[in-house]
Amino acid sequence: MEIGIIRERGGRESDPRAILLPPEVRAIVEAGHTVFVEASTGEGLKISDSDDAQAGASIVETPDRSLACDLVVKLKALSARETVRMKPGAIALVMLHAEQSPENARNLAKAGAIGLAMENICDPHGNRYVDCTDLTGEQGMLFAFHLFPKSPSECKVLVMGYGRVSSGAIDICAKLGAEFKILRKSQYPDIASYLRNTDILVNGITWPKEKRDQKEYVVTREMLQFMNRPAMIVDLSVDYPNPVETCKPTDMKEPIYEVDDVVHMGIYGYPALVPISSSSRYSQQLLPIILEITSKGLGNVGPDIARAIVDWRE
Repeated sequence: MEIGIIRERGGRESDPRAILLPPEVRAIVEAGHTVFVEASTGEGLKISDSDDAQAGASIVETPDRSLACDLVVKLKALSARETVRMKPGAIALVMLHAEQSPENARNLAKAGAIGLAMENICDPHGNRYVDCTDLTGEQGMLFAFHLFPKSPSECKVLVMGYGRVSSGAIDICAKLGAEFKILRKSQYPDIASYLRNTDILVNGITWPKEKRDQKEYVVTREMLQFMNRPAMIVDLSVDYPNPVETCKPTDMKEPIYEVDDVVHMGIYGYPALVPISSSSRYSQQLLPIILEITSKGLGNVGPDIARAIVDWRE
């Protein structure tokens, strides 16, 4: 099988990460497959084209040859411009987020291609195989403290949720001496009282689409008045619909915005703050998935992978 790797693009700037690193490229090549890597894909990680070439990859100057492969692997969803260059029947193994951004899947369907949403490749208990959520919480909280004008030891932090993403943030709060409280689901109806004297609110939960459609929120705009000033909301889930009414996605170029004198941050792709660590983890996690697809074909993969197939072709 031919596997194509292109540079991470998206938003208003290039992403420094690379979805497959030389050790995993070598393993795929040694399994008998051909890997095409767009030139300069690893430059943000100080990985040269010669490093990928020594691992057995064919280096191509433009993304076109990689996008024409049987399997295209990229961290962020393919843009419409990238998708139209895929061949019918090809597979895009990406963070698809079809529920929040259905145009990602529609674009693939128009090209006759199949989406494989890596964020949905999970075991029967819902544990993701391709996952950096702890890094999301860790790096999001570190970056928030970097931007906030008070020492972490002087901050009162309220954390919504207690999953892996929230746990990463809680760990940083504990290590840096911040006073924090974890808000559980049963306490959401009384969140206004918990927001009083809070410096930083952290959202680590997802919110069902029907709640957003019905304009139901855990935190409404009018509740922002109860927070201290200065105040900050750190959205770590960056999933929409969102339980905080005033949250919207941001990026590395403009990570924050203000609503009613409260700074908001909702960076899509917090693990990009540590590109070497996150790229290494993603690459190692994806290797067995890619080898299963290339050896069995998408129609014969196990149920954990099969559940992540998004095929909207007519």
